[in-house]
Amino acid sequence: MDQPHIEPPQGGKGEEQETRERILAAASQLMAKKGYKGATTRKISELAGVNEVTIFRHFKNKETILEELLKGILNIRQQLENHLHGEYSELREMLRRYAHGYYGMLVERKEILMICMIEADNHPEVIKLFSSLPVTAVEVLCSKLQEFQDRGHLPKKDSFTAALMFVSTFFYAFMAKHRINLALDLDEEQLVENACDILINGITKQRN
Repeated sequence: MDQPHIEPPQGGKGEEQETRERILAAASQLMAKKGYKGATTRKISELAGVNEVTIFRHFKNKETILEELLKGILNIRQQLENHLHGEYSELREMLRRYAHGYYGMLVERKEILMICMIEADNHPEVIKLFSSLPVTAVEVLCSKLQEFQDRGHLPKKDSFTAALMFVSTFFYAFMAKHRINLALDLDEEQLVENACDILINGITKQRN
């Protein structure tokens, strides 16, 4: 079977930085498919187009490579907050932006997330990194909903549960498609619209 091609990084980065990123890209692809043990440094070197000595010049060991890959999961809060700028009159559009942005982050990080799922039992600290992405997404959305509540734009209801249900919709859709290859009846845009309807109707509807 042909090995997947690793595209060289673009831009004016130095050769050493490009080599480092090629190693990380190769390790990410292999670990997502074969797990931590299956992605040997020999296979990583072959896919990255470097020798093993070069790998150990950039990284102390394979565990260091894994740690470097997982760091990317943590740096998402500001990106998520950027999707929620605006006033209450733009709530639906903000939710659309947030849903697409969050789902996009999951897809962009799918190889790393697959690694987390594969290695959770062998590396207990990995599950904390894996859970940090949806947890952060819930916290950010919950904070925005509470802000609207404090300003009197939304009734005082359980914003945490609303945010949890909204974020969970897209996390499940991601897992269904990219982890268990389950075909969903709804496409992404329909899922976004339906989730926005459910959140807005649920949080604004007054109880009898």
